[in-house]
Amino acid sequence: MLRFYPFALAVTLIVPTFACAQQCAVGTDGKTGSPSTAVLLPPAQHENTPDTEDALKHLTGSGARLSGQGVFHGFETGVAYTSDRVFVYFMPKGRRGVLGGTAIPVPYDTLRSLSGKRATDLEPWQGIRGMFLQNGTHFQVIYAAPDGQAAIAGSLWDASGRDITRQQIQHIPGAVPTVHMDNAQITETAPSAVMLIDPQCMYSIRAAQNLMPLVQSGKLHLKVVPLSVLDYEDRGESTLNAKAMLSYSPRDMVRAWIDGHLHERADSPSAEAADQLESNGAFAKSISLKGTPTFLWIKKDGALGRFEGNPTNKESFLRELSQ
Repeated sequence: MLRFYPFALAVTLIVPTFACAQQCAVGTDGKTGSPSTAVLLPPAQHENTPDTEDALKHLTGSGARLSGQGVFHGFETGVAYTSDRVFVYFMPKGRRGVLGGTAIPVPYDTLRSLSGKRATDLEPWQGIRGMFLQNGTHFQVIYAAPDGQAAIAGSLWDASGRDITRQQIQHIPGAVPTVHMDNAQITETAPSAVMLIDPQCMYSIRAAQNLMPLVQSGKLHLKVVPLSVLDYEDRGESTLNAKAMLSYSPRDMVRAWIDGHLHERADSPSAEAADQLESNGAFAKSISLKGTPTFLWIKKDGALGRFEGNPTNKESFLRELSQ
């Protein structure tokens, strides 16, 4: 079965085998689990913020200071900040949600028309239109401003901190994990590998999808270790979701990730999650992790095998694991 392990394995010898470019790169500062930049994400309900419909109060309740900047094409805009974090927000009328991302000064319908078949329209939320856009191997979610004359490229949360974007794209092929674990049969002779992933990394998602047939058929025993390496580009969501994953039992972690339930623990991680993530990050740093996914396994001669990226040639990958 596919499992998350809260702590990385204690291995000492690194022997690279072959590499693949399909990885989400570690930040340029060389740190794992310690982003060079991060931003504040909307937290869940706090006891001192009883109005659950006001996302701005949730931001205030997190301890951040707020600096209102006015109106952007119908969105209320501003900046929430702490001593080391900044979050630029866009709020629709009624403050029932919050958008975080980059403003695009181009009419939304123009963007949609130019995107053609590369875009998938999302179910509107509270009147906010959006589309899932694929540019080659890169994905982006874009939302329309209320007046339609601009757009926001980013993510949307409701007032309680629930990831609306995740829910909207979960049925789009390739957008989120679609692996299934039910009825997986693992044989004792199946080769084993440890897969180091970032929950926000699309290549980690694709690798899980790619290898799941091997897991389901009993040809591969895959252990998955969560890390946070993409905070420098995803506004801190990597750490947020990695801690949430580590707050579930090993049995439930994968399902929570796949089904988009990490938000349920994002603002109430377990007491051990931070230490577990730090331990995993220290291990990743000790092996000079370049990106995710990265696979490690023990060879028959006792050395450690290593594969970086998505092993698209599955049969070749299995042969490597068996050597």
